[in-house]
Amino acid sequence: MAVQFLASGDTGLTVQFGFDVDRGLSAQIMALRSAVDDAGLVGVVETVPTYRSLLVHYDPMLTSQSKLIAALKPMIAQLDAGQNDKARLFTLPLCWEGEFAPDLVHVADFAKMSPEEVISIVTETEHFIYMLGFAPGMPYMGDLPQALNIPRKRVPVKRVEKGSVMVATGLTVIYPAANPTGWHVVGRCPVPIFDLGRSEPVFLSPGDRVRFRVVDAVDFARIESRVAEGHFDLEELAG
Repeated sequence: MAVQFLASGDTGLTVQFGFDVDRGLSAQIMALRSAVDDAGLVGVVETVPTYRSLLVHYDPMLTSQSKLIAALKPMIAQLDAGQNDKARLFTLPLCWEGEFAPDLVHVADFAKMSPEEVISIVTETEHFIYMLGFAPGMPYMGDLPQALNIPRKRVPVKRVEKGSVMVATGLTVIYPAANPTGWHVVGRCPVPIFDLGRSEPVFLSPGDRVRFRVVDAVDFARIESRVAEGHFDLEELAG
């Protein structure tokens, strides 16, 4: 489809590339985000990528939607949706023992697999971050195989804990804080993905990739303790 420009109130312009959760669309969105950020357009405050669009926040006292559209059209025509040089790869610890994975057996039954096979797929998949949303720094990641394309719960639960790793509709998320959810919890990560005590509170970004490595409950507690004491360096997770 042709790119669409949609008004988002009087301080936002949505540049919509399509309707699917698709890495090709995401590459175009991230390329446009990079181009806009590098151009330093007058009045642009922030760019926010989603599954299918880029939201451009702007100051209406300094620019307008028509001016932005005129500036964006040639950028879109010349997009290079190749390698995202700003993308990073992180390997996050994941514990799926006991209370950390209350929905794992249900997910395994849905997929006609054993719990071990489900975790094997989750850890073998390189999860691509399409966008952040719902809660601060929360990544929406793809793409799990069709066998794990489980619908969300019909009745959400009132609370799951911070760090919960959850799957639904072929996607994976990590909760940055305790929250209600309709997703299925298959494990927990002891490293906070949102922390106001850090210079950059939001850890992950759209375009980044995540792998999980299995840790047992003892290692989980050890990492959690290091985080609480301020002795855990996020650089340990790079690569």
